[in-house]
Amino acid sequence: MELADTAQLASLADETPEGRSIVVLAKETYGIRGREIHELDDAHFVEFTAQTRMSGIDYDGRSIRKGAAESVRLFVEAQGGHYPAEIRAAVEGISREGGTPLVVAEDARVLGVVQLKDIVKGGMKARFAQMREDGDQNGDDHRRQPSDGGIHCRGSGRRRFSCRGHT
Repeated sequence: MELADTAQLASLADETPEGRSIVVLAKETYGIRGREIHELDDAHFVEFTAQTRMSGIDYDGRSIRKGAAESVRLFVEAQGGHYPAEIRAAVEGISREGGTPLVVAEDARVLGVVQLKDIVKGGMKARFAQMREDGDQNGDDHRRQPSDGGIHCRGSGRRRFSCRGHT
């Protein structure tokens, strides 16, 4: 629950699809009260950028970040913290499954990994199968490569997440 709550807080100002999904789904899945940015006096939001590959919030004496594993690892280590082997393993497992791992940390402590998965809209799997079949009939070798679903389905549906915590 701490991981979901902290991930939601880190995502309040994150306008990426991943950030929006975490805010909504933390509320829907874990019953965490939705927060509004204007409720957080003296908060400094850290916007996601392609350079930093993480976002977050500095609020109430806490520095919370959520993002790419390597970026969060560097943040935690700069705070004097340790990046656990269990987190590395969770990130690798999520990536192998075709998910998107986002590591969540507060100050020098890694809280866990949020796993984002694409949920394919109704009929999309059949459309992708048809596209692959059409490619095979047309002799397009590049379409014959196996699909893990995640690459081809990005942006095609809502995202859901599950949390893998570390204490």
